[in-house]
Amino acid sequence: MVTSATQKSLPLPWRQPPEGRRSLRQEKTAKRASHPRVVSANVLEFLVLAVPAFWLGSLIFRYGVDSPWGDQWQVIPRLVSEMQAGTLDFDDFFAFHSEHRILFPSLISFFLARLTHWNIRVELLVIWFLVSACAFNVWRIAALTGNRNTRAHLFMLFAASLLIFTPLQWENLLWGFQIGFFLPLACMTALPWVALSIRWPFNFVYALILCLVSTFSIASGFASWPLAAGLLLLANGKARSHFHLLCWFLWICVGCASVALYFHGFEQPGWHPSQAETLRHPLLALQFALIYLGFPFSTGIPANRIAVATSVGGALVVALFLALAYLWRARTDRPFLVRSAPWLALIGIALITCFLTTLGRVGFGIPAAMQSRYVSFAILLPIGLLFLVAQIIGHWRLRQPVESGLRKCALYGSVVFSAALGLLLCFATIRVLRFWPVLQHERLSGKAILLLSNILDEPGAIRRYVHPNPAVKDWARALNRLDYLRPNPLRSSRIAEIARVAPDQVAGAFQQLSRTTTGDLIASGWAILPWKNRVADSVLLTWEDGLGDPLIFVRVDVKKQRDDVVERLGHPGYRDCGWIISLPPDQIPSGTRWIKAWALDAEDGHAFLIGGGPIYPESSAGPAR
Repeated sequence: MVTSATQKSLPLPWRQPPEGRRSLRQEKTAKRASHPRVVSANVLEFLVLAVPAFWLGSLIFRYGVDSPWGDQWQVIPRLVSEMQAGTLDFDDFFAFHSEHRILFPSLISFFLARLTHWNIRVELLVIWFLVSACAFNVWRIAALTGNRNTRAHLFMLFAASLLIFTPLQWENLLWGFQIGFFLPLACMTALPWVALSIRWPFNFVYALILCLVSTFSIASGFASWPLAAGLLLLANGKARSHFHLLCWFLWICVGCASVALYFHGFEQPGWHPSQAETLRHPLLALQFALIYLGFPFSTGIPANRIAVATSVGGALVVALFLALAYLWRARTDRPFLVRSAPWLALIGIALITCFLTTLGRVGFGIPAAMQSRYVSFAILLPIGLLFLVAQIIGHWRLRQPVESGLRKCALYGSVVFSAALGLLLCFATIRVLRFWPVLQHERLSGKAILLLSNILDEPGAIRRYVHPNPAVKDWARALNRLDYLRPNPLRSSRIAEIARVAPDQVAGAFQQLSRTTTGDLIASGWAILPWKNRVADSVLLTWEDGLGDPLIFVRVDVKKQRDDVVERLGHPGYRDCGWIISLPPDQIPSGTRWIKAWALDAEDGHAFLIGGGPIYPESSAGPAR
């Protein structure tokens, strides 16, 4: 049995004795009396979270592309084909994807695909919502464990918000498939406040559900079981009845069964390196883990990124060890441990995912640790440390009211370290924003390839921009029959079907059309979509013999640097608007007399004429106009 004295030490409302409950009611009455001030504090905290959230949402809205890419092609087309064949069942959702059982992400993605005709932008909206759920969870934990009426609380909340909504995780935010990352993140970050602030046994039930969703969403999700168990033990204490014992027996059975079911039938993907590489190269594995943790702060300064990431990761680990040492010394102070436990849980999520990633990816080498998709997990370490160190300093001040040199050193060191990380994060954010339009252009290039997939054969471009499996063309045709591709792929090579007149703005120039001494045809120029403030998604070349309509015969990537166009138009976003192609004689349709170039808008499926010219048999350049 838990004694009354122990109950008084727990900062949990439903565990308070009657006199404690009366004091809580009095506190609520006092809060209602100061209602305007409470409302102001809530509004201020909402703004602290909302400003970074809406900023990131605007980036996703601006640069998100409604086009599947990469692993998305291995999920929805497979499920759709099974559905059309009438063989879709639970096993299709429960199947492994690489080393992950993405049951719940697959269910969500399939439902959204059926509801929206696979509008990828809706998946991106769901991702933003899940990131916002993670921010809400951190806010709930901060409200549960800290003093909300201080400037330090607002500062830490704002810093956590900046980390949660960082654009450094651009690969996850612009790829609908990464619902499989953020869904378990939202569940695992909810565990601390669910376990500590919801009444027993409801906290037990909700935590069980969150752990199940996490387990069957990502490989590291099964780590939620021990994390949640520790938090529930802190919240509920030792088992006080047969019902408590029965609940814990159920917890252990469900947890073990879910982990066993997760690994049932698991086979290591053939392209994955051996996990024994961690044992063969322990120092390399250690460096991999440190880079994983420090990478979010390493990309913004002109220095060796590996060295910076290793140093920052090492500094974070050292700070964690110092914090754990203090917690060990204060282990008899149960309320302090309860307030610290949620932040330790967040740190635990980051460390467990770091360990599992190192175990499975160290064989790929150090560059594998420097991926934007891992930032979403790695940032939980500095977030947890920020609030944990604040808890420690506050607890230290209560235990030793007299100011000491060591405590001043710890306080100033924490402030300097936090400021340094803030500057590194700021520099990295400024730099990474340049990748957002680049990634958008690559996805739109893939969308252009899908638009032309019926009339042009581009196996290399499909591997580069869409998916490495050549069967993707067949998948695209099957999806198009369901109207899941927008715009629909062209049925003929007649440019007249998609040709449009540019809205009173120059869309580019066809500047060169010439033959070399070997007979190759060189065509080049630049192409933009000024009404959308971006470069053209591709350039289409058409041929005609003087009698028929212009017909599409080749697509050209738009990615050459053209500083002269930037200087002329005064728009830095047009820097990579150049295009050039060398066509051997056998790629030029027989009887071609005239070639025209068109700027393609793959989002709307429209093409805009930017110039053309006749083909001259001699090697000298002919006019292009």
